[in-house]
Amino acid sequence: MSAQKPHLVIGAGHLAHRIRTLAGTRGRGVIQCCHADLRAKDAEASPFDAITGALRLMDLSAVSTVYLVDDRDEYNLELLIALISLNKSLPIVASLYNENIAPHLQAANPNVRILNPAKLAAPAFVDALTTPLAHSLRYVPARIPPEPKSPHSDNLITRLVSAFAVVLTVAVVYFHFAEKLSWLNSAYFVIVTVATVGYGDITLLNAGAMSKLAGIALILSSTAFIWMIFSLTVDTIIKRRVQLSLGRRNYPGKGHVILCGLGRLGYFVGEGLLAKGERLLIVEKNEDSLNVDHFRRLGADVYIGDARIPRVLQDAGVTRAKALYSVIDNDFANLEVGLNARSFDPKLRLILRIFDESMSHRVRENLDIHLTFSTSALVDDRFYSALKPVLAPNPETNHETNHET
Repeated sequence: MSAQKPHLVIGAGHLAHRIRTLAGTRGRGVIQCCHADLRAKDAEASPFDAITGALRLMDLSAVSTVYLVDDRDEYNLELLIALISLNKSLPIVASLYNENIAPHLQAANPNVRILNPAKLAAPAFVDALTTPLAHSLRYVPARIPPEPKSPHSDNLITRLVSAFAVVLTVAVVYFHFAEKLSWLNSAYFVIVTVATVGYGDITLLNAGAMSKLAGIALILSSTAFIWMIFSLTVDTIIKRRVQLSLGRRNYPGKGHVILCGLGRLGYFVGEGLLAKGERLLIVEKNEDSLNVDHFRRLGADVYIGDARIPRVLQDAGVTRAKALYSVIDNDFANLEVGLNARSFDPKLRLILRIFDESMSHRVRENLDIHLTFSTSALVDDRFYSALKPVLAPNPETNHETNHET
């Protein structure tokens, strides 16, 4: 009566909750635990040995399918290897966002199915760009006041240049009257002194003590001014170049799609949007993200910054955008980004990732954001049904069987 055997669900995230709920609605029993529970059973052993020992104590023959659906790949992979080592005939469905190792694991054991929740959910997000919407806001969003402009490079450079010009002017006037030089010769003398050229055609060798002290003061002050102005100018140029390399500029485009978050889901959503020919501007907080260069090579613009900051949305041209996606790994961050974007443009199409399906419904009902999706709600049935067509082979013939994914 294997059909009546319960499922074993290992994981503590939203997907684990969804699979447990789905099994319950279909009349199946569920045994649930999490990675931490298994490790805690034997504090003296190594983490992997503790997990293996805890699984060995379970009656794995009494469960029909094991679902490894923690939010962290390393936990699912550790559990998968432990389970395979204990029972090669046990049907296992595992969640892994890293697809590079999935073919190897599935080829080693045909009873294993590995699915990427982000890849499975991404098409629904991409299709939301063209989903018909017929609704109007039931409230007027508050406008975000424009941020005051920050002082430019430093007004200090302007002040230094002005002060330097005053010093040069005073020096020209002084030497014109004190040393009886023509205005042109006086200006010429001051410039060659400041530039430390010193041709020797005009000198202070026979000048009075006051003029020599004035010449010394001119040399010292001009050296200080030149180096400060030069240093600040170079610093400003470098900072500007860094800002441009991070994409931090006012985006001039119109009708583009803004994608906030280039994580697990953002990667596949971004590729899907580019495949549809959309002009894509990605806002990503982490400049070290491995995916940034990949999307730049694909032709997308990338702005390194925090999408929750209104100025970043302004720079991204949110008032001229076709739509805004926020798929950051945080419900409240996505909601904040979406509501801030709506303050700039109440008619903007917003597509948000909300992990919790219940919260997603409440957002649609109360905040009029109708395109909110829960990744786990989109993929739970795919996970639950992943092994239906597969019959577990005889463990003695596992090494001779090769199934395609």
